[in-house]
Amino acid sequence: ILRERIENARVLGGIDAASAQAGRDMYGIFVRGEIILTDATTAEMVKVMENTYRDVNIAIANEFARLADRFGVDVWEAIALANRHPRVRILNPGPGVGGHCISVDPWFLVEAAPDLAQLIRTARTVNDTQPHFVVDLVRRALGGKLEGKRIAALGLSYKPDVDDLRESPAIEICHLLQAAGAEVWAHEPFKPDAQVPGVKTAAVLGEILDEADALLLLVGHSKLRELDPVELAQLTKARVAVDCVNAWDEKNWTHNGFHV
Repeated sequence: ILRERIENARVLGGIDAASAQAGRDMYGIFVRGEIILTDATTAEMVKVMENTYRDVNIAIANEFARLADRFGVDVWEAIALANRHPRVRILNPGPGVGGHCISVDPWFLVEAAPDLAQLIRTARTVNDTQPHFVVDLVRRALGGKLEGKRIAALGLSYKPDVDDLRESPAIEICHLLQAAGAEVWAHEPFKPDAQVPGVKTAAVLGEILDEADALLLLVGHSKLRELDPVELAQLTKARVAVDCVNAWDEKNWTHNGFHV
């Protein structure tokens, strides 16, 4: 975050030339990247466009994940192969889109011009409904039934290696699982004391593993990626592991008794 604060280019819009220049003088104290001046409306649209671009690209990745699931294809392998094309760069799918920028900014364009922002609205719908796809995946992994199952949810933040829980799809997934009759216990390593309404949380990972029927990896935190299936097998009776971020080596986990 600090590196980007200093090195990223800045698009700075003022209500007039004098205010834009004053803004450049202020940012110039610490910004090493290029500072480009424009009007306030253009600068605001640039900001919204950047986050909307990310949202649309994540949406196609998430939709590819659903299609691959339908067709019995390993989406991670398919994306890696497709990305060998010099003009293709498909992002990684996941459990949804959160945070207070990418999941929010596209709606400003949809609200301002609903007749024009049709692709943007569709992308938002795809990403907003991705948690439901995850819940269905967990249900199928548990033999078609969620009622009475205890699920250990790993990670609650909206992206890896941060403690920010705003608009997190992981939290929505926990709520949806509970609404479907499952008992969910969650652990967020970057915010172990997190209190989430409607979600049971534990400060220590081991506390959510004991009686779990399934492990659900929702966030690709470094600490969670490095979990050892040999050690986990000693801590939990669960042998179902649902990995939403392609963090765990399937062969290694399968070798140690888990269905991934």
